[in-house]
Amino acid sequence: MSSRRRNGQAASCEPCRKDKVRCDHETPSCGRCQKRNITSRCFYHPAPLTREMDSPTPQSRSQQIRRPAKERSRRESLRPPSSTPSSVEISIRSPETDQSLPPGYFGPTSFVSAFSGDSGCKLLPSNDETQVPGNSHSMLPSYWVPEMTKLLGILSEVSTIEQLVHGFYGASQSAILPNLLTFDLVTEMRGILEKDETPQTIYKKTTQILESTAQNFQMPPDIKGKDFHRLFRGTKMRLEIIGLVYAIAGRSCIFGLAHDRFPGHAEAASAARFQFARRMLTASNNAIHVCKLLTPVNDMTSWLLHENMLLSCMLHGDSSSPTWHRLGELSSCIFEVGLHRDCHKTENIPTFLREIRRRLFAAFYHSDKNMATFFGRPPHVSWRYCDCKPPLDISEDAIVGDDQDLERAMEELDNDGWNVHPTFRRTSWYRVRYIIAPFREEILELSLRPVYSEAAERLKDISFRCTQAWNSIPEHLRYSASDWKSSHPVGVRVMLIASHLLYLYNHFLIQRLLTQHDPSAETELLEVSSKILSAVLILGRQQESMIDIQRDFNSMIVLCGFPSASTLIKALQTQVRTGHPVPYTGSRAELIRNLSVFISHIDAMARPLTFNINHTLFERASKVFTNILDEVLESRLPVSSAATGAAEIEAGMRTSAVFEEDWSSSWTAEGMEFLDTLEFGAVFDQWVF
Repeated sequence: MSSRRRNGQAASCEPCRKDKVRCDHETPSCGRCQKRNITSRCFYHPAPLTREMDSPTPQSRSQQIRRPAKERSRRESLRPPSSTPSSVEISIRSPETDQSLPPGYFGPTSFVSAFSGDSGCKLLPSNDETQVPGNSHSMLPSYWVPEMTKLLGILSEVSTIEQLVHGFYGASQSAILPNLLTFDLVTEMRGILEKDETPQTIYKKTTQILESTAQNFQMPPDIKGKDFHRLFRGTKMRLEIIGLVYAIAGRSCIFGLAHDRFPGHAEAASAARFQFARRMLTASNNAIHVCKLLTPVNDMTSWLLHENMLLSCMLHGDSSSPTWHRLGELSSCIFEVGLHRDCHKTENIPTFLREIRRRLFAAFYHSDKNMATFFGRPPHVSWRYCDCKPPLDISEDAIVGDDQDLERAMEELDNDGWNVHPTFRRTSWYRVRYIIAPFREEILELSLRPVYSEAAERLKDISFRCTQAWNSIPEHLRYSASDWKSSHPVGVRVMLIASHLLYLYNHFLIQRLLTQHDPSAETELLEVSSKILSAVLILGRQQESMIDIQRDFNSMIVLCGFPSASTLIKALQTQVRTGHPVPYTGSRAELIRNLSVFISHIDAMARPLTFNINHTLFERASKVFTNILDEVLESRLPVSSAATGAAEIEAGMRTSAVFEEDWSSSWTAEGMEFLDTLEFGAVFDQWVF
């Protein structure tokens, strides 16, 4: 949105204001600047006519003379050099070349596909031609220079950032980048600022990093992952790397890591953590914006967008507008870079980059389907247009190591890409989720259509193939009840149960759709709902002794616990009101006990804590569930057991049209309307993303 003048009228963009011509105030760039092909210079200054003053009120000459000399010298030392231009001139891509023929991926139906492989035809510009330093210049608006100086000044806290990043990799099982690669990048960032830096030297280094960012990044085809950090040594550092590390540190801070960096009692420490995380989000947001002005998208841009999106999810919620827009930007970046297409051996792409691309796409594809499911929004990416393979089940040391390390790791893979040794690797979880996620997309596609007989058969086929795919996963990666008693790290146990819940939730969605066509599917729906609720509560039993999984448990409650518990508790309420048996073969008493424990967890989430912005909605949810459960427990109507036989159940179903009608609306029945307004994303957690 453009800024406002004192009279309330919209301010003009800087080029129109300086030329004293009428501006149409369009965003992100006005129509005049678009016609003149100077969109990179079009921006709306927040205070175009404001002058920097030494005091809030005018002072006479005598007053200025009487001002202490020490104070004047201090203010002057904080100002940038007097020779600072109104904008920084740095070499960036030519708008004429980039807008007509942008660099990036072009598919087989593109307008340049006929010339692919023809070395004599250069319809597309090469990487060198896209941006020629010294021959193509543009101006970065002066507003962003001090903002980038502030961003670089955050490196004065590099020790805290480094500890948070190391803590994140020590606990999480789902980091996109290999740990050694990220650690080396943080080490390079540590050497940017020295102890006795002045505002002038920080300003100079900021302009150097901006100039480095403006250069079109080219990945050397023969570089190894362990040497990747050397490309960003000193003034060669880029904003994509800095923003990426800031976003990871922000996520780690919210997870509760680096306890010694945030001392004090629980409330003060929590407030300090979220203040730090918001600073990291603002800094990474600014890095993304400036990168858009300076350089074409690249792999590092996709890394930055992904980490920034996850941090935004934690602070704003998935259903917030900034997060949803960031998800759209990431999908556009994935298509532009070509991450949705698998890298062939003939392409000059380093092995570590190919595996990172696969991991990123698998993580994004999984998140995209989750958001589409829980918010009723279309997915951004469809498997119909992607052929990216799952990442190989190899260690991160092999990914960033030498060719010999990679060859030894490849020898340990079976024909399906799984490692023959039952070891837990971060890549293993990406493979599991990437195998399960396409079935979710098929379910989403059918959920938008009426469930007719043909669709019902397709749903049953999806269920069968999903079960087959799950059973094809190595046994040690499939959750079992004994996993919580094992010596596995907490992160591994969380991933085991999270992957299991995603698999069960696919079946939950299938059975819920089938009940619209076949009432006999209600039995399977209640069975899978009970399994989901039990699995969520198993995670809940561990959260008190393991604080690191507190947010993961909240995530599971929202993602899987609410739908399954709502289905079960409404089935019990319908049973009480109609007197007909519930088509559930399990123990009714155990089911009620599990629902009671689930309600107690919702009560705990209803506390107005800093990290729970939806505590009011959880309080409403607790009251609704409690009222329904009280109705079930206080009812004196005789309740038949499902063990009396399937024939009695089917007879009861046929004689009760009211039951069918009430069951079909169980998700939006009386008292459950709060689920329609519940912002699920506010408690989403990326520990499993």
